[in-house]
Amino acid sequence: MKKILVCFCLLCLLQCCVWRNTDDDISVPPDYYKPVTMARPAFESAVQATTFQNITKPGKIYIKDELMFVSDVNKGFGVYNYSDAANPLPIGYIKIPGATDIAVRNNNIYINQAVDLVSLQYNPANNKITITSRNKNVFPQKLSPRGSFPNVAPNQIVIDWTL
Repeated sequence: MKKILVCFCLLCLLQCCVWRNTDDDISVPPDYYKPVTMARPAFESAVQATTFQNITKPGKIYIKDELMFVSDVNKGFGVYNYSDAANPLPIGYIKIPGATDIAVRNNNIYINQAVDLVSLQYNPANNKITITSRNKNVFPQKLSPRGSFPNVAPNQIVIDWTL
């Protein structure tokens, strides 16, 4: 009898977790996140090396030789001189909307910018970064934090999600 009562209580609790629509069909909870988008031309021209900016939403850290890159999730990367590991010095910022990850090989920097893979070249002599190539639509559109797909026009790129 105890087992039946426990099973009944569990079923009642699980019933509370299911959302029902007006047709009384089982459905997933609504996704309240809204995509933040950019038109393709603005998206591609938004990549730039600037003076250092404070990082508002830190993510991954990548260290290559004397450079350290700290992700500012979906906004860009802070670049630091890491020659003194106890005292990294900010030297610049790579503004690249929609970016979340980076890899460096020699002086080549590879960044996923939302749906594109962007290659940049770093020149340590003059501390300049230039775009060398862009592979379009290598990655799928960013999913919402709840895992839903965005419903956006074909020329729009999802760079972030907001509530």
